[in-house]
Amino acid sequence: MQQVKSKKLTYLLLCAVIGVWGIILYKFFFRDKEEDLVPKTAFVKKGEQPYDAYQEKPDTFKLVLNYRDPFALKPTAEPMVQTAQKEVVTMAKMPIQPPPVLNWSGIRYTGMVLNPVSKKTVTILSVNGKERMVLEGEVFENVKVLKNKKDSVLVLWQGKQKYIRQ
Repeated sequence: MQQVKSKKLTYLLLCAVIGVWGIILYKFFFRDKEEDLVPKTAFVKKGEQPYDAYQEKPDTFKLVLNYRDPFALKPTAEPMVQTAQKEVVTMAKMPIQPPPVLNWSGIRYTGMVLNPVSKKTVTILSVNGKERMVLEGEVFENVKVLKNKKDSVLVLWQGKQKYIRQ
């Protein structure tokens, strides 16, 4: 610990602490008991009303309680609202056919070539036995090449996307 360089500063701080504690003890022990019991009121001139005085207005709305009680365990015997009778119409159900399964086996990714001049990747695709070099965004035999990767290519065919691997 460092030594205090100034005894004057120590005595000054000690006096300040004693003074603060003296004020606190004086307020606690020597306060006026009568002073706390007198309500503090603001004087209002004649004809003026204080801010918190107001007149209560009558209700101008009516509640519509024609709904089912959400907490009732059993439904009520009488329906609160009368409903019109619905006419039941039967329709022949059509069998739901699953969407056709796409045969992706006709599309093959055989490789890629990097063009050293334009720095573009060219994909080699084989669709139904026909082979062609295709860039991204080009369409070959209704197959659109969306993205070239090193080991696969993303193609769009008949509204479906799929990664085709080598």
